Amino acid sequence: MLCSKITVIVNDQNKEHGKKIAISAVKVGEGKSKEDIKEAKLASHGIVARDKDGKLVAAVEGHSYGKDKVVEVINKLLPEK
Repeated sequence: MLCSKITVIVNDQNKEHGKKIAISAVKVGEGKSKEDIKEAKLASHGIVARDKDGKLVAAVEGHSYGKDKVVEVINKLLPEK
């Protein structure tokens, strides 16, 4: 199950930036999450951020981070102004 704290943070960021980039909170085991985790070299779960071409931009292990780290990763994905 996803950490509720991270789910709330991700959903809030999706409301703010979802028209510019695709943002989602996915349970491990859904979709291609296991492949993404393996390719990002994460031990079990965390943030896997890819650009529009599928290139890995950031990987953050676990979920002991907070909003600041989520926002930092999202800022790496947002188009330049």
